[in-house]
Amino acid sequence: MPLAASASDFLVALIAAIIALWLLHRRYRRRQRERQPFPSEWRALLRARLPLLARLTADQRVLHERRTQEFLHDVRFVGCNGLTVTEAMRVLVAGMACLLILRPEAHVFRGLHSVLLYPTAFWVPHQQPDALGLVDDQPQLRLGESWNGERVVLSWEDVEAALDGAPVNVVAHEFAHQLDDENPGTLGAPKLADYTLWSKVMKSEFEHLQNVPSSVLDDYALEGPQEFFAVATESYFQSGAELQRAHPKLYQLLRDYYLIDTADLLV
Repeated sequence: MPLAASASDFLVALIAAIIALWLLHRRYRRRQRERQPFPSEWRALLRARLPLLARLTADQRVLHERRTQEFLHDVRFVGCNGLTVTEAMRVLVAGMACLLILRPEAHVFRGLHSVLLYPTAFWVPHQQPDALGLVDDQPQLRLGESWNGERVVLSWEDVEAALDGAPVNVVAHEFAHQLDDENPGTLGAPKLADYTLWSKVMKSEFEHLQNVPSSVLDDYALEGPQEFFAVATESYFQSGAELQRAHPKLYQLLRDYYLIDTADLLV
């Protein structure tokens, strides 16, 4: 018994030491990244393609660049169906995604390992059963997917369309799902200290959309709380002024969460 207990204690201590060293290594790497200047060519690219960056405060711009660097350092990009992923593609996807995490306490999509880029929309098997419990064997055409907080799949053609101002923003949509996945105990909500106001506004807006079509929220939002949050997020970033006019309470809720004013009432 003493020998067994000693071996067990040694194993626990060894595991604790490995974890401690790993955490120290991660902290060291993060500090090293923060000391590296943000490449000027990345800054020029992002400012040219992401007009919302002009609405950030000076502190938010610094935070956005730091988190974009961390994203690019930690997340692997994979080209699919023959697509060659360029540095510009990586920077633009990371820059768009990091507009969703301007809160000082936010993390850079914990658990995310990879982003898969397809040239265009891609076909995936239909895995969800219908009301009768049957699964359609016909594949579905998708613009993007988010897999349990671990990976995001995107159509590059549709990423470019969002950059050009199209109402559909597949990056905002799929990374809203990533935020949703950070708290497994909720559906259609990111991690929050208090869900009282969030639940009230989201429930009211969801029920309203069930009865009255929206000029800015796609009907796909009615698929459930997760899709409502994702659709509302992409509308917030792509059509802020219209969302504010049509759904002022929803707009205010998302503005308080994302900490960026996407409406331009002068237009």
